[in-house]
Amino acid sequence: MIAKKRIYIIVFIFLIIPVSFLGASALQLLNTTLTIVSDSFGLVQWAVPELRVGPEATNDDIDFFLTVRNSSNHAVLFTQPNLVSSDNSGAYLTPINLSGIVPGNYDIGIKSNSHLTKVLRNVNLTSGNNYFNFTQSDNSSTKGPLRLVAGDIDGLGTTPLNSGDDVINSADLSLMIEGLDNEDPTGNNIRANLNQDMAVNSIDLSIILNNLDKEGEK
Repeated sequence: MIAKKRIYIIVFIFLIIPVSFLGASALQLLNTTLTIVSDSFGLVQWAVPELRVGPEATNDDIDFFLTVRNSSNHAVLFTQPNLVSSDNSGAYLTPINLSGIVPGNYDIGIKSNSHLTKVLRNVNLTSGNNYFNFTQSDNSSTKGPLRLVAGDIDGLGTTPLNSGDDVINSADLSLMIEGLDNEDPTGNNIRANLNQDMAVNSIDLSIILNNLDKEGEK
């Protein structure tokens, strides 16, 4: 939005002041400003959670948010302000505005409210739509083998700020044990139901035990 306002202002100046009256520095500014044509947007081609029940691409929905990070020191530059839900294939194809991020190379993270962060390294963001494939480490377009690590279920899981602490530890294990045998008729209403069947059971417990002490990617 800021870039568009700058374009309108520069074009207005261009219309009321003849080019011959503009100095070299002003013309350079005009040229530089007009290269910023739109915001950058992110779309998730695939982000697939591990060990879901059912046929492939039928039970892979997650509630998630994106982050944009400095590719050198991994500092977080942008955090999506709200959780959104992918479809059953693990895709989210509604553009997410990466507000304030100019085109360039960045690390792109995805974090669900029951999985650890997975990061794509050194992704070239351009103006307009950018597609992220978290099943491939190189963000290539084909569906790959990488999966989101399940078990980070502490916190309320309703916003990016309370969707776990990005480590699977005793806090998550305690919640899992507390929720054992709870029924989940819809399959995706209880965060501890990691494989999204109809109940929190020993299968979910085994998943979290297998992932104990794992941390999200930085």
